[in-house]
Amino acid sequence: MIKNINILRNATTSAILALSIFSVQAHADYNFNFDGVASGTSANDSAVNPYANVSFLSGFLTADLDADGYEILDINTNQPIPGQTHWEAYSDSNIKVNNPLSFNHGVAPSGTNALNALFDQVFIKFDTAQNLTSFSAQLDNSQFGIYNASFIFLDVSGKTLSTVSFDSYANPGAIITSGSVNGVSGIILSGGKLYDNINIATVAAVPEPETYALLLSGLGLVGVASRRNRKNT
Repeated sequence: MIKNINILRNATTSAILALSIFSVQAHADYNFNFDGVASGTSANDSAVNPYANVSFLSGFLTADLDADGYEILDINTNQPIPGQTHWEAYSDSNIKVNNPLSFNHGVAPSGTNALNALFDQVFIKFDTAQNLTSFSAQLDNSQFGIYNASFIFLDVSGKTLSTVSFDSYANPGAIITSGSVNGVSGIILSGGKLYDNINIATVAAVPEPETYALLLSGLGLVGVASRRNRKNT
């Protein structure tokens, strides 16, 4: 009887553990306010970015390659053809956080620093594709910027999944938000601004196979132990 109770207790623990792992994998929030460090600190410093699967890089749009490895360019202009381009990241990216006051862009909405995209667009890159339930970033407190600013959500090949356009001149300190976007491997933030209070909420589409295995194993043991317990009572 005691042995069966222990089996049931251990099996229940296994099931709870599996459920907890599923919960951790199924939902994650990434929040950045860029404060607590000196202005000029790398955006990928662990004190700024504690998330191992997210990186702040410089991004650039480049031509796709054909089957032979050559760039697909317009034969008349020698320029990339719209729709046959993708985004990549510079390997020597050096994105920093800065005090917007240093650039006459007002006080940072979070109080001290913001992500510096004044001179180059920022590529927020995920190690693995994410299903986003929402994305938001706050503009600096200035009327400097560009009219046709945007957030561009990229798939694993660097191609555009979705775009949120906005006027970065208008509404200093405005919070720009997106809806849900699935399969996001990267996000491009237009240049000309400093961005603050970036929040990314994600939900995993499919739990890892080992999570299912652990969950089913735990629940199976619960069932076996429960049946044995009824037979012995």
